[in-house]
Amino acid sequence: MLKIHVNQLGWRPTDAKKAIISDAGATAFELVREADGAIVFRGKCGAEIFDAASEEKVRVADFSEFADEGKYFLRSELSGAAADKSIPFNIGKNPYAGLCDALLEFFNYQKCGVDLDAGLWSHPACHTSLATVYGTDKKKDVSGGWHDAGDYGRYIVPAAMTVADLLLAYELSDSPDKKIPDVVWFELEWFLKMQCKCGGVYHKVSCATFNALDEMPHDEHGDLVICPISLTATADFAATLALASRFYPAKKDVLLDAARRAWDWCMENPDAPMFTNPPGVSTGGYGDKSAADEIFWAACELFSATGEKKYADAITENSICLGLGWGDMGTYGIVAYLRAANADAALREKMKSVLRDHCEEIMQAHANEPYGTSQGVSYRWGSTMQVANSAKALLFYSRLVEKTPRYENAALEHMHYILGRNPLSQSYISGFGANAIKYPHHRPTVAVGAAFPGMVSGGANGDLTPRDLILNETCAGKPPSKCFIDHIDSFSSNEVAIYWNASVFFVASLLNM
Repeated sequence: MLKIHVNQLGWRPTDAKKAIISDAGATAFELVREADGAIVFRGKCGAEIFDAASEEKVRVADFSEFADEGKYFLRSELSGAAADKSIPFNIGKNPYAGLCDALLEFFNYQKCGVDLDAGLWSHPACHTSLATVYGTDKKKDVSGGWHDAGDYGRYIVPAAMTVADLLLAYELSDSPDKKIPDVVWFELEWFLKMQCKCGGVYHKVSCATFNALDEMPHDEHGDLVICPISLTATADFAATLALASRFYPAKKDVLLDAARRAWDWCMENPDAPMFTNPPGVSTGGYGDKSAADEIFWAACELFSATGEKKYADAITENSICLGLGWGDMGTYGIVAYLRAANADAALREKMKSVLRDHCEEIMQAHANEPYGTSQGVSYRWGSTMQVANSAKALLFYSRLVEKTPRYENAALEHMHYILGRNPLSQSYISGFGANAIKYPHHRPTVAVGAAFPGMVSGGANGDLTPRDLILNETCAGKPPSKCFIDHIDSFSSNEVAIYWNASVFFVASLLNM
């Protein structure tokens, strides 16, 4: 087990560079050039810190002042014991070359309904048959879109968050050669197919049950089922298409018309029950306890897009919501309102204050965590996304309200965790890092025997799910941040998902990684 944990890609010369040594007996460290074994830097480790999430005493090895480019590893100095070594890493102008491209390319690999030319993972068009609206004999073409995760279902709720992250990454990054990803419009075309004539939006389309784990998408031949309209899916749809309308001027009228009709359905059906899988359907549910945050987001996006009073009234009639995960979308509403041309000045300031208070809570947690995250001991299903979402909130404030270097620096520290500076020395992005995930719970990966690069794993999950037998067998009794296994059967720790990729892509893009 490695005891010196580093970002396995490395650091830029001017970045703060900190490794974590999970051996309290190490009081000093050496930075060694890999090419010739020369010691290029020596330093003292920081004071002993107890990391509650890993239940270990650790020390920080800070070598920020060293800026010479090259490939190196760290070695600890222990009294009377053999030294531990880290995974080699780079210091250079672009140690993250290819990362953002790979994170984005994932969405092309996840395309449904078209022939995919992707080397080992190529396959003919899948899921092209008409789908049946649940409980009826009505057939509908809902081909296209992205497969959601390790399965082949397509779900509006998580896809809404995904589209928002990809578009906002384009808008807020300062990359000189940025362009709107073509793959986003591919998803939006599928969104439009999922809207009913009444304005409501079907929650999802999938087969009734999950198919075999080693089956390619074109080999899944079960009947496609469109699950009923839901309030959360319809509100998310309204928000997403209103947001997208400013990115696609040639399609603005189409997108806004669909968003308005979805909003009207929500207003006409405020007491629609929260979604649960209907009898006979057992694929991903993406249910929710409340649609208040989705309605808030939709109102803010439609107001930002149109300036119309009815949407402004809806915002003031609802509480300001927070959240950047598919179940809690409120912060996206704040982001939309802060960008609105005719926003009320007092309400804008209130939203800024709410976002700032949230960021300060993140920073307070971040200050107490040696690994640079802000999770405390809360490592749940999709913890990698939760780490990225904390960074995302900090970047939203810094880019939309007030440039805040300490927020930007903290966001980068969160990325170091994802790329290997964590208690398991596990890079949670396939193909990036010497110890990157190789065996994600992802059907095309299992079918061909190899993972394509740029997939974000769900990560450590301290809430051991009884159905995840391999994780329970391997990690029972372990501390939260160590409950992970790189295994195809561990769906609750090592599945991949479009919204996890989008969150990490957003952060990496804004940090020019």
